[in-house]
Amino acid sequence: MAIEFSHWPSKVANILVYVTLLSGNLYSTFGGDPNQDSPYDSKHKSYITPASFTFYIWTLIHFLLGGMVVYQWFTDKIHQAVGWHFVMASVFNALWLALWSSGHTFFALLALFFATGAVSFIYYRLKDQENAETLLEVIFLHLPFSLYHAWIFVLLIINLFAIISPVRGDDPSTFQVILSIAGLAFIAATVIGYIEYKQGDVAGALVLAWYLFGVFDQQEQDAIHWTALGLGIAVAAYTLKPFVFRLVGRQTGETAPLLG
Repeated sequence: MAIEFSHWPSKVANILVYVTLLSGNLYSTFGGDPNQDSPYDSKHKSYITPASFTFYIWTLIHFLLGGMVVYQWFTDKIHQAVGWHFVMASVFNALWLALWSSGHTFFALLALFFATGAVSFIYYRLKDQENAETLLEVIFLHLPFSLYHAWIFVLLIINLFAIISPVRGDDPSTFQVILSIAGLAFIAATVIGYIEYKQGDVAGALVLAWYLFGVFDQQEQDAIHWTALGLGIAVAAYTLKPFVFRLVGRQTGETAPLLG
């Protein structure tokens, strides 16, 4: 494959913001002031906060995005899909990380809204385009933004609940339990959109299941604990729908892609 130098300013910018975002996540996890808050083991907890291991999905997302900023030099399709929106998403994501770590949860939520908007623009543009033509396009273009879109949506809800229903004592109030279950049900319900929209998005749906299992592991209040498990199993089961339909399609001579 020949190197594509067209649109090089945005490609260079993508590399710079990727390194910045990756460095910020690494610093907040392994370095810095021990009194500084980390999103992986945050002081800003609510009753839908998942176990700290759940946040390490960032590792997979960063790996795939790293592949994207390399692969972009060999195809113009990434620029056509991403444009400058990855720069916007990364800048606001890094700003969210800084605001969250310093305790400014409300302003962090505002930054995350803008980051979510930029990621959503890329995600739906990819959905509206033709199916991926190569395995590299699937791995380093479609897959990272499927995971990123689902995960940043989860972060948005986590941040919101850290503001409106934070942990203040040992046990949540009845209202907090009801609110938390409603929040978990809302997150779980979005699996319908991931599976039913366009060609379906199994990767994004599995992110939701991963999060719900993380809540099950973290939360000890019975109603929240078992609701998270039940919803996690339901979401994971629902992701099998495209595979079942694909199997039926093979039997009837029709097939459908599993990742747009």
